[in-house]
Amino acid sequence: MKWLAIIALLVLLAVSTGFRKFAGILILICAVGGLIIWQYQIYEKNQTRNNILPSELIFEDLSLEPSYESYDITGRIINNSDTHTLSGVQLKLTVSDCKNDDKNDCIIISETDEYIYINIPSKQARDFKKNIYLYSDINIKGTLALDYSIEYAETN
Repeated sequence: MKWLAIIALLVLLAVSTGFRKFAGILILICAVGGLIIWQYQIYEKNQTRNNILPSELIFEDLSLEPSYESYDITGRIINNSDTHTLSGVQLKLTVSDCKNDDKNDCIIISETDEYIYINIPSKQARDFKKNIYLYSDINIKGTLALDYSIEYAETN
């Protein structure tokens, strides 16, 4: 039955100029509608990222500890926004191997983007623990140093 409908559509496209115009306009309307919906979704996604500024978030007691075949990053996030609830934060993590606890003599061994799913109402704090994977063949010669930057924060 499906084949019969497809054959009928192809015959109509080949024979009828009115049907070709109708099909062309329908395809154009669907393409424009799809583009508008796609752009609106991008707009909505960016709106949730602009409600809380990275400067309104405070990270405390950030540490990196080895776990089974990976590392755990733990700490506390404080949401200093007046009105918005934090639903997640995207971090750019830089892990360095430092010789003799000297922060000036470090070499970067890993850079990764990590997203932390967390729900923090305004003017509150939550502790978090996130498992991150570095590389399996890292040979740590000194101590690990963790540096981060907040790429964006999302709200509900």
